[in-house]
Amino acid sequence: MMSSLRRFGALAGAAALVFGLAACTDASSSSAPAEIDYSACSTDDSADQNANVDRSGTGNFPSISGDDTPVIAAGKGSEPTDKVLVKTLKQGDGAVVCPGAKVKVNYVGALWNGTVFDSSFKKGQPIEFSLAQVVKGWGYGLAHAHVGDRVELVIPASLGYGAQGNASIPANSTLVFVVDILGVATENLADESVLSGATATGEELPAGVTVTGDPGVEPTLAIDESVAAPTERKIYTIYKGSGEELADGESFLYKAVAGGFGASGQTQSSWSQAPVEEAVTTAGLAGYTVGSRILLVVPIPASQAQSGAPAQANVMVVDIVGTSAMQ
Repeated sequence: MMSSLRRFGALAGAAALVFGLAACTDASSSSAPAEIDYSACSTDDSADQNANVDRSGTGNFPSISGDDTPVIAAGKGSEPTDKVLVKTLKQGDGAVVCPGAKVKVNYVGALWNGTVFDSSFKKGQPIEFSLAQVVKGWGYGLAHAHVGDRVELVIPASLGYGAQGNASIPANSTLVFVVDILGVATENLADESVLSGATATGEELPAGVTVTGDPGVEPTLAIDESVAAPTERKIYTIYKGSGEELADGESFLYKAVAGGFGASGQTQSSWSQAPVEEAVTTAGLAGYTVGSRILLVVPIPASQAQSGAPAQANVMVVDIVGTSAMQ
């Protein structure tokens, strides 16, 4: 079975990239941080923010120089041990970055001694990622910033890569980042009527696979492993939604239940969480419509299966619940 419901692309193929820039305006780095308006986001992460983030701007921050490309000086004195230190170096006036949002950023990252280990500025290419898929220090520190902000983050090892380290980052390293927030994806969730009003197609599913449940509610996926696993990679439409048609270059939002032949009846579900975002091109779903429920079947190559095991296949029931666009 899939290791994570967030690896939709591992089932469906290719890659994608998208839009957006926002300008920055200078702000005094010594000014008091603004109060967080938690009502601006659907997720209230106030407990995580209070426990893990210091936005006072009075912590031990390494000096930052440079305008277009920031330069991080070596830190001095005591390194933080428990909270992410956050300072807004330049204040933007764009959309708020909510917890777990997908963002587009430029950044430079350095160790406490000033050694740079990564820089999208140097690579000449901003990157996009979900705050739910990065180290906790990034997710906590960038939440509630705004498009157009330049933010300095000082991340203790406990909220970074910890005792394991990562590539050029030694174990137990304090990390210092300067991040320009260029864009944030805004979600457009479908109305309940679109989700519950999808039309059953009657398309026959592969042998051994049963999906039950009305449109708009969490489905049940059952796999009969006495039946041979499917050998054809295919997408089946269970319900066809009346929402907008997905197009390459866009992103969509989905909820899913996943299982498979070889999973011994186990399933994973993302329905209790916020919808997951994926690029339409990556998933190969151009032309499908919001509100649809589809079944994705992908055989597992024999080289990846357990030695001597019968043929296996991943199976995912996907409800397309909305779209997302970078602002």
